Amino acid sequence: MRAIIIGVGKIGYNLAKVLVKEGHEVVVIEKEEERAKIIREYLDAEVLMGNGASSALLEEAGVKGAGLVIAVTASDEVNMIACMVAKSYGVEKTVARVRNLDYINQNQEISKTFPGIDRIINPELVTAQEIVKLINAPEALDVEYYADGKIQLLELRIKEQSNVINKCLKELKLDCPFLILAIKRDEQLIIPAGEDRILPNDIIFLLAKTEEMVHLEQLLGIERLRAQRIMVLGGEFTSYHLAKMLEEQNYSVKIIEKEYNKCVDLAENLKHTMVLYGDATDIDFLVNEGIRNVDVFVSLSRDDKLNLLVSLIAKNQGVKRTIAQVGHSDYINLMENVGIDVGVSPRVLTANEILRYVSKSNNILSVTLLSNEDAEMTELVIAEDSPAAHQKLRDLRLPAGALIGSVYRNNEVIIPTGNDELKPGDVVALFALPKAVGRALDYLT
Repeated sequence: MRAIIIGVGKIGYNLAKVLVKEGHEVVVIEKEEERAKIIREYLDAEVLMGNGASSALLEEAGVKGAGLVIAVTASDEVNMIACMVAKSYGVEKTVARVRNLDYINQNQEISKTFPGIDRIINPELVTAQEIVKLINAPEALDVEYYADGKIQLLELRIKEQSNVINKCLKELKLDCPFLILAIKRDEQLIIPAGEDRILPNDIIFLLAKTEEMVHLEQLLGIERLRAQRIMVLGGEFTSYHLAKMLEEQNYSVKIIEKEYNKCVDLAENLKHTMVLYGDATDIDFLVNEGIRNVDVFVSLSRDDKLNLLVSLIAKNQGVKRTIAQVGHSDYINLMENVGIDVGVSPRVLTANEILRYVSKSNNILSVTLLSNEDAEMTELVIAEDSPAAHQKLRDLRLPAGALIGSVYRNNEVIIPTGNDELKPGDVVALFALPKAVGRALDYLT
């Protein structure tokens, strides 16, 4: 399939990289020479310079034979026009990144209001949804769901008091099935063997049935605390979406904003959220507003440095969990290394949301980038003619760095062992390091 990507900032680059890896013919349209140069140097993709909303340039990119157009430039209008022009040429799927809520709130059915756009992705809304998942699982660094929500993947940091410290994986025999897909230690992600031990401060990728995850965490000595009191820095759109969702789940929410007009707007539109007009770097102000009783502090300003500073202040005041928005995804590890519990990147989250939509094909159902792009999880269907069909997992010829985490068959979830056999029609969750993704997909599909 030919895929045209318009705009190759962080999101566009990630999308191009994944689509090239999946074997698609990728054409990139970019206005800035430096970004185009990076694509030419690192990816097997054609690069055209210019305005992606230009019908002439889209024709040069081969839009008439394309199956997918993704527009992720900094301009909402360019993204939307590009998709509508592309649809007029018969492109099957079009996706536009749109930040302005005026375009989104005016419609429920996008295709009727904006004919030609199949999917609109709003980074602020996607980020708020991710943070709600993290608040609902307050011990996790990341939360993902597969098999129609019946499988849960948690990224967890193992504390020194955990009862799994220094135990080999093969010693962890519990009364419910699970897999530790990977261990992240000293910034290195490894696929563990049975002899590998879990050490303090390791980050594990734990996969299990959603209905059994809480019980499994208890067996592993991982404490799950219910958060109730949430404090948020910043009065931007992400904060509004987050507060709205948390209100619906009966959380107690406070938002701190230093611009008076934003405070007024938030207070008028949020029925059960307390909006505080003040400076979040003022420790006396924070103490007076009850920060020492807060369960989760979320920093959502547009300034990474401010988010880091205020999150550290919150941690110093005894807040159990801090979540900080990170504009530059490269800073996530830095933030977590200095004591911030979770860093979230709207760019990575937006790329994931787009991938979930555009990766759907005859066999591939979804693709998720994990751990700041250190790994990928792909949901795919085992076809009748797949080399893996009718094979036991222990006999599969998967490359090093790839493994199957779950099998979804006839509405039932299986956490497989080496003796389980794959059957045509099975939906499997493939966990793989970047170096192994391409070969693993070639083999399974």
